[in-house]
Amino acid sequence: MDLNLNQNYKKVLDKEFKKFKSFLLDTDESFYSYEKKDLECLFLFSIVDNTNAIKNIKIKLLNNNITEKSANRFFYSIMKFKYKNDKGLYSWNEIEEWNIDLDEVKETTTKYTLI
Repeated sequence: MDLNLNQNYKKVLDKEFKKFKSFLLDTDESFYSYEKKDLECLFLFSIVDNTNAIKNIKIKLLNNNITEKSANRFFYSIMKFKYKNDKGLYSWNEIEEWNIDLDEVKETTTKYTLI
């Protein structure tokens, strides 16, 4: 999942991500084998799984000159991707762009009709 975050998002989330990563590595050594992008995705999913985390991160984003509309759009995109990931629903474009294994795809969201 690549969100192409601007510098303000990165500044706010980087500190929180480091805390999250440190906690994971202290809790379970198997996370050492994870790539950074996988840990970042896990971090973003953990934010939207916890309403207190969403509230805290949103407050931090707003305090760092990020508009509420932009913050809401950010959380929505994470929730949407998490839903797609949990249900295995991807478009063919997403499958190719994100290199998703076809074993993980349960159903495609692209509907083609041949006439």
